[in-house]
Amino acid sequence: MAETETGFWGLFAAIAAEEGDRVYARFDGRAITFAMLDRMSASVAAGLHGLGVGRGDRVAVMLRNSPGALALIFALARAGMVWVPVNAQLRGEGLRHVLAHAEPRVVIADAELLPRIAECGAGLAGVPIVVAGGDGVHRLEPMLDAGASCDAAPPAPAELFSIIYTSGTTGPAKGVMVTHRMLRLAGEGALLVAAARDGDVLFVWEPLYHIGGAQLVVLPLRRRVVLAMVG
Repeated sequence: MAETETGFWGLFAAIAAEEGDRVYARFDGRAITFAMLDRMSASVAAGLHGLGVGRGDRVAVMLRNSPGALALIFALARAGMVWVPVNAQLRGEGLRHVLAHAEPRVVIADAELLPRIAECGAGLAGVPIVVAGGDGVHRLEPMLDAGASCDAAPPAPAELFSIIYTSGTTGPAKGVMVTHRMLRLAGEGALLVAAARDGDVLFVWEPLYHIGGAQLVVLPLRRRVVLAMVG
């Protein structure tokens, strides 16, 4: 496959296999290596498989930036699942619309956001909810640390990776379909704009649930840069 026809997951997998100790990001100063992300993402992918989530299924993710939120992106990518990031500021009708329209197979959310999800009226009966940072039948933290493996076939560049909803300024939010290739190209565009060079440390304050933050996950895959992330 030509270099220009490769999605971002293959780039990550190659670095994780060859340079696992290389630092991908620092979150509030804590180093996160490629090997750590590889391990956590495989474990989460296996945990989601255990909940009945399969290739092509949509996973709604309402998380603020965290190491777990970062690992989850790579978990969904490697398993061929569809990441539906949900703005953590949404509530009421705006939140109901996104969750109802996306029809997720599972929802993953910060514990503090669960009341908003319950109150918005999205009709999620029977949809498992994985809780981050709190109690619940299904919890994200054990999934991250389970050490399970995921042997899913690598996704093709043209496969759907994400549905990112617009802000809904002029009407109901619309889901923008983003393939694995599209996210890689968005990240490479950000590299050009930032004029990033090997050795740079790039401050990431943008939320991962917005394309402004999502596209930055590609940067350490194309340059030897480190993301300095904050919650």
